[in-house]
Amino acid sequence: MDKELPKSKMTVKPGKLFVKLSKSQLPGQEPFFRGTLPNHPSLTLDDIAERAVRNRSSYSHGTLIASFNTMLEEIYGAIEDGFNVDFGLGRTELTVGGRFKTEFEKFDRERHAIRINLRPSPRLNQLADWFPAEVIQFFPNAPLPNEVSIHNDRYLNQEGREFCVIPAGYTLPLFIHGKRLKVMGDHPDVGIVIRQEEGEKKYFIEPRMVFINESPSLAFLPPEPLTPGRWVVEVWSQYNASYRLYKVPRMGMVTLTVSATTASGCGD
Repeated sequence: MDKELPKSKMTVKPGKLFVKLSKSQLPGQEPFFRGTLPNHPSLTLDDIAERAVRNRSSYSHGTLIASFNTMLEEIYGAIEDGFNVDFGLGRTELTVGGRFKTEFEKFDRERHAIRINLRPSPRLNQLADWFPAEVIQFFPNAPLPNEVSIHNDRYLNQEGREFCVIPAGYTLPLFIHGKRLKVMGDHPDVGIVIRQEEGEKKYFIEPRMVFINESPSLAFLPPEPLTPGRWVVEVWSQYNASYRLYKVPRMGMVTLTVSATTASGCGD
């Protein structure tokens, strides 16, 4: 399986995960709260192939898809032959489920089962351990920002760019991509908040300063260049798709990394 990466290669932290708590209770136990990670879209194999072509591969999209499907069928075939398969990202493991009453009991499909577990690689576990996380209150039908960019199109349409990373000294428009983003309403909290994840700097962008203000995207000029480090972007809005404004603003947030590298044409 893939080994952990040296820390020197883990230069940009992944975006913060926002945890939603839901009340739960098991029989005979005190109530407790379970954490979930809502609003995380899944990428298809086509999406992954597009990313590979854009970022690291000289092979065509079709070649990558065909190669992957060929390997996938071989993995299924190897498991059918009774092998466990180490595929880098993890390892398949055939296991036996159910309890046996004695050491001589026969295998019974009604009480026993053969299962296939997927054991993650050390590198995959390392990535999970690396995510920063924060418990927040989730509002129903809140804005869903999932990307902050210096580009007016989504990450899947960009080439050679890191996700949710902008250069230091950047003074041109910032774009937020996602769903239900339209900044609307007369509540004083409505607008965009940009704050340091660990620090005191905080900026508020009023709705009138948002020059692209649509459900899938927003655009605005930052008040001043953001300093290197981790930032949180909050979108506050009373927007409702039916245009009957919510009485209380809903808020959605996404994290942003400002790299220490100044891009060409940014700043002074």
